Amino acid sequence: MTAVISGREEESMRLRFQGDLSGLEAGLKELEADLSFVRDGRGFPVEVERIPESLLQVEVGKERGRIRFREPVHFYRGLGILIGALRDGKTEAVTEKPRFAMNGAMFDCSRNAVFRPEVLRRVIRIMALMGLNMLMLYTEDTYTVEGEPYFGYMRGRYTPEELKELDEYAALFGIEMIPCIQTLAHLAAFLKWEPARKYRDTEDVLLAGSEDTYRLIEGMIRSVSGTFRSRRIHIGMDEAFGLGRGRYLDRFGYRPPFEIMMDHLGKVLDITSRYGLRPMMWSDMFFRMGSPGHEYYDLSAEIPGEAVRRMPEGIRLVYWDYYHEDPAFYEQFIEKHRLLGSDPVFAGGVWTWAGPAVHYEKTFAATNAALSACKRKGIREVFATFWGDDGAETNMLAGLLGLQLFAEHGYAEQPDPETLKRRFALCTGGDADAFLNMGRFDTLPGADMGALIPDNPSKFLLWQDVLIGLFDKHLEGAGAAEYYDRLHRLLKADRDRAGRWRELFEVPVRLSAVLRMKCDIGLRIKAHYDRGEKDRLEAVAREELPKLHREIDRLRKAHRKQWFSTYKPFGWEVLDIRYGGLLARVETAMERLLDYCSGRISRIEELEEERLGFDGFRPGRDPGVGKANLYSRIASACVMGFR
Repeated sequence: MTAVISGREEESMRLRFQGDLSGLEAGLKELEADLSFVRDGRGFPVEVERIPESLLQVEVGKERGRIRFREPVHFYRGLGILIGALRDGKTEAVTEKPRFAMNGAMFDCSRNAVFRPEVLRRVIRIMALMGLNMLMLYTEDTYTVEGEPYFGYMRGRYTPEELKELDEYAALFGIEMIPCIQTLAHLAAFLKWEPARKYRDTEDVLLAGSEDTYRLIEGMIRSVSGTFRSRRIHIGMDEAFGLGRGRYLDRFGYRPPFEIMMDHLGKVLDITSRYGLRPMMWSDMFFRMGSPGHEYYDLSAEIPGEAVRRMPEGIRLVYWDYYHEDPAFYEQFIEKHRLLGSDPVFAGGVWTWAGPAVHYEKTFAATNAALSACKRKGIREVFATFWGDDGAETNMLAGLLGLQLFAEHGYAEQPDPETLKRRFALCTGGDADAFLNMGRFDTLPGADMGALIPDNPSKFLLWQDVLIGLFDKHLEGAGAAEYYDRLHRLLKADRDRAGRWRELFEVPVRLSAVLRMKCDIGLRIKAHYDRGEKDRLEAVAREELPKLHREIDRLRKAHRKQWFSTYKPFGWEVLDIRYGGLLARVETAMERLLDYCSGRISRIEELEEERLGFDGFRPGRDPGVGKANLYSRIASACVMGFR
């Protein structure tokens, strides 16, 4: 099986390290292949010195080099800077002051994409070179809990052995792996099973107040406590909508959700305390309580005084915000968090969750604003989230340039764009401009990129039906075909020089080939039908739709190959079904058009319907070209399920 990322093939540099290498030897050995160096007693001398100050100093002269550092991960970042200078044949003197005590990444392993451990080991090495020191794997039910065989069943859950090995590997580089689980909501994948009924309040939320529930949660916490060496834990507890309004209401009667959550939190913290853990949790539920519309980012919201009084000691709140582009908003919200008793941990986002492509425009705008505000307000702990909403259609490795942005913010007041690109090339072997091109699928002319949630045309253009076209109205006059044709040619050139990342680029190349054909084919079919142009409809059915069918199948196969080399196989079946449905619907469209053109049917009911904007979108009056995040709503207006 070809890996998405593979080693370099170039002549190795010879280095002779001297000084204090205690605790660094194993990590150095692991990085030799990635950085193409070997340790040689006759190689270029590099002095290694630990210092008490939180600084990284790298000096590269003609005859020798030096790395001065405090934390192990600073050393590995410095190693990358040194090797980069030696490759370029330059002398260099760099001093960097880490701006954050914790800076890292959280990868979503709960929306079907569960990283293969060998891929995560490569990511850990990349993070070390970036100078990042924390890694979370967001696991709702994708780990094991003793006595709960349906917890993560057929979902690619990690075994304790896999997680322990990853934890040990991260520790080689001074990277802390923190368990990141859920102890209240976001557990629908487990709660859907009949054996889990006793734990269920609503389809997504645990039954608070039940002793069965707290035995389950203790099993969760016992599992991760025995797996990770970190004494910190992220207990989740976000977006518990409907708390107390399902089976809880039947069993215990009505109680205000705030009271239920605070009692539940207290019981969960009793468990974490018994296991010697220091918990953190998402903060949104506290802020929703103070908002009349139950919104998270409501600056006028007043946190109830009781919430402030009952805030448990020792819990860290995690302020998540991937949306705003104004630093002043982040600064105000940081202060609102401080009113609850402590500095928050900040979680930003690399936009890998809006469809089949990463959105770098939004990633850079929100991250630059957020991390600048964090530095001004003295926030010391931050991390980047990589979510996989609605099936993880985007390969999260495509977002590594966003992670590099987090890293560069961690060592400079304002990252320099050219330095960012050079560092990315060294840390990943990738070309930053090529990665940015992978992020251009949703930035076609007219797209609204400044909204809290930007437009995502690549998602709805890929999955919408060619006969029903729920989004056709949005693309009238947008020039999408020309845009995706240019992007296709650009990405082909990027792929052909991508080296180790060639397979990662294969899917965007194939996606752009599909979108340049599919983006306006529904509009043209409808126009030909309305004008009675049967000859043109027949040409579409006999020439264009078969070609589109072939391109979709090429995309499916490229995506399948990439998925299996990046993730465990579980979860791919969801995308296979989507692609299979899309291919079947293209075949049906061919047949419907040919039946009409031959006179076997007198009309095509799907094309008789007037095209409306999705969810009331008004082209020309509303900004942008529209957005939709759920495949189930994009593919059909009919019910896709049992309700």
